[in-house]
Amino acid sequence: MKPLLFLFILFISSCSPKLSPDHNWAGQKWVLTEVSGVPVQLSGTDKDAHLVFSPKDRRYSGSGGCNRIMGGYAIDQGNKIKFENPAGTLMACPDIKFESKFIEVLSSVEKYGVSDKEMVFSKGNTIVLKFESRPMN
Repeated sequence: MKPLLFLFILFISSCSPKLSPDHNWAGQKWVLTEVSGVPVQLSGTDKDAHLVFSPKDRRYSGSGGCNRIMGGYAIDQGNKIKFENPAGTLMACPDIKFESKFIEVLSSVEKYGVSDKEMVFSKGNTIVLKFESRPMN
């Protein structure tokens, strides 16, 4: 009877849902604080460049500082992440160079790291983007 109980426990434990590494990214606004080692000037408004993640469908949306941005992302073992096909609105903005750089760097990201209030994205061993978690309005 004990081997049967063991098999039952093994079966039940293998059926338990495993949380994806991005499960706690939802419900937070990740405000961009640094690009390629350069601090970003923040206004404290919705115009600040930011990302909002939807782990359920592996999508993100946000702002590049002027235009709305959106796309998909894929996560793999070893904290690997790839942002796929970033798209956005095409309004003329006074700081379009900043926004273009942000999207360019986001597209080059290879890895992520997350703590309670900070998210970093890296290319190789170099941190290229830093974000700070803020409550959603």
